[in-house]
Amino acid sequence: MDLSALDTKGLQLLHAIAQENVEDFSAQMEQETDVESGKFKQLAEYLLNSSIWEGTVLAEIEKRQKEKLNFSVEDLFVHAGQYDKFVSVEFYRNSDAFAKYGESVNGMIVYGRKQRKDLTGSILVENYERNDGIILFNSKVKDQELNWQLKTEGFLASEVCSISTFTEDPNEVVYRKPGKREIPNTITIPFDFEGFELPVMENQQTSWKFKKNTKVLSHELTRYFTNELIMGKDIPEAIKLEFLYDDTGSQFKEDVLIQFYGYGYEKQLLDQNQKNLLNKLLKSRADRREGLLKGDLSISNKRFEQFKLDFPDAYRQTRAAFLKFTDETLSENETQHPVYWDEERFVHIYGRHYVDHFINMSTYKGTHFQYSFKDIRRLLCLVLKSLEDEIEAALSSGRNYNKYGDQGYYFDGNYYTLKIDADGRLMTFFPMS
Repeated sequence: MDLSALDTKGLQLLHAIAQENVEDFSAQMEQETDVESGKFKQLAEYLLNSSIWEGTVLAEIEKRQKEKLNFSVEDLFVHAGQYDKFVSVEFYRNSDAFAKYGESVNGMIVYGRKQRKDLTGSILVENYERNDGIILFNSKVKDQELNWQLKTEGFLASEVCSISTFTEDPNEVVYRKPGKREIPNTITIPFDFEGFELPVMENQQTSWKFKKNTKVLSHELTRYFTNELIMGKDIPEAIKLEFLYDDTGSQFKEDVLIQFYGYGYEKQLLDQNQKNLLNKLLKSRADRREGLLKGDLSISNKRFEQFKLDFPDAYRQTRAAFLKFTDETLSENETQHPVYWDEERFVHIYGRHYVDHFINMSTYKGTHFQYSFKDIRRLLCLVLKSLEDEIEAALSSGRNYNKYGDQGYYFDGNYYTLKIDADGRLMTFFPMS
């Protein structure tokens, strides 16, 4: 058979068949007890011929691989990487990648910030330079160790025999695309809140954590025992002292009172004095957070008052966000080292990277999220979910978790900096450009 008439894809298939025959004949020979029998000798002849044929085909594959770089780092970026496409990569059967990862892998090619920037510039030339190099890959394989090797060690571009992408995926470059964005693949499901009891639902979720023996944070316990009060349950004094009272040891914390009276307000259970108290507490909370914002960005009282006059809608939006925010766990229930943010970090992230007006009033010049207010939290949770194994590994060993610079997290056309303290406190999260 003239192997030169076959393309590389055909050679790969032919080698797979030959290899399968070798394995099949070897298995049959192991079943034969009489090595002098005619059947055994016939199988031995088949095995020899198949082995020779397998070696011949493999030699032709190796020859072609050496003669021509089928895919360069730049080629892979042109066809798939620049579009963030889901791609299936088939390896040469004689390659180390084949031995390590198998016949093929499916997923997305991973690029550092600098590499993506450099490749974006290099392919602008029609006859761009083609180079071999390491390709890092985010696969969807269930084997986590294998997936980690693909992300950190990868494979050579010269080991790639062929690639295929979904034709439905658009050839659209989203990297550094300006304008507002929506999180891809979002499905909105309507929810009827009538008859919905938030205290009951929240405490069910916390109870699940108790049963699974996963870590429950202090702010979660405060909300849990406040909900118990709302539902009319008796709370031991020791629990009140630890989770519900302020530093005086006799007065409820601000968050407890807002949660308690907030529920009463929603259910139309408050008298006027209680409503006045709730309004006073909410004003105090919002004023304090405005103070954090001005301090974080070094904005004077005079300039902030001018902002309120010049941008009343933006100010009302800011005030509403400051009123509603409560310390919150951002990780899923199963984690042993949950990530959370408190009001200081929320104000820091919101003030520096969401509303342009604050940046314009400050000496600090930051980058801006391209998403709506509600989508920023969703984006953050998606990033935390994607990195949960890395974060868990760092926090469980008492280390901070940092992802920034060239190793920033890439999502939907931008790279993000993420920093988390060793205790799980989110320190910062923002787009790098």
